[in-house]
Amino acid sequence: MTSILNWRRALSLAIIAGSFLATPVVAADGDNIGDTQMCINSNHIKDTPVIDSKTILVKMDLPQDGYKRIDLLRECAGLNNGSGFAYDTPLNKLCKQDTLIALGSGGSRCLIDKIVTIDKAEARALMER
Repeated sequence: MTSILNWRRALSLAIIAGSFLATPVVAADGDNIGDTQMCINSNHIKDTPVIDSKTILVKMDLPQDGYKRIDLLRECAGLNNGSGFAYDTPLNKLCKQDTLIALGSGGSRCLIDKIVTIDKAEARALMER
């Protein structure tokens, strides 16, 4: 009787352990194309070409050849005149709650609406605008 109970207990544990092993690994926020995220690591930002007064492309070092699109809450005067933008963050992360400052005429403050992971094709299409 005791050996049957031990066998059942062992079988139950094996089934439970197997279900954990079969559980797929979930990617971190922002890893998949179309995902939005709260922040991106500013240490991994390679380049930030301004597309227009509401859109910024972010080329990332990590993930290698990764791209993000920053959509601003509203048009940001002075952003797309070639002067770029600045931001200040103490955490080495550029986050939705951070304010961007257009370096063009007026020095407008720009609010981020969302940060979206995009693929190389979308990045190329944005650059061709």
